[in-house]
Amino acid sequence: MAITASVVRGFTFATGVDVTAAALNELGEPGVTVATPIAVGNGGTNATTASAARTNLGLGTIATQASNAVALTGGTISGTIMTLPSYAVSGVPSASPAGQLIYVTDGNSGAATVACSDGSDWKVVALGATIST
Repeated sequence: MAITASVVRGFTFATGVDVTAAALNELGEPGVTVATPIAVGNGGTNATTASAARTNLGLGTIATQASNAVALTGGTISGTIMTLPSYAVSGVPSASPAGQLIYVTDGNSGAATVACSDGSDWKVVALGATIST
């Protein structure tokens, strides 16, 4: 039994015409246009552009950032352990801009320390006694 359908893509297959692989190949690449966006409540984004979709879903600018270059410009990070980049004194990066934190394996007279940049230099952060319960 042959399957028949009406198809519009540059020209029309009439009802009753066999839809064969050869006939479908004549259609070329299909294009889909959604005239009315699907509402968020119905599983859509209620948008016609990627930018509007991100806005409607509340994703913000972080949604378009690469995973290896995320810039946080507000808000709070909580519920996670942060691992500082680790360097020997001989390999620390530029201290500019100010406010960077790094772990230096030999930065406090040969002992490990955390360092904070002031924009010009790396400053040792005094490490106190070991925490205890």
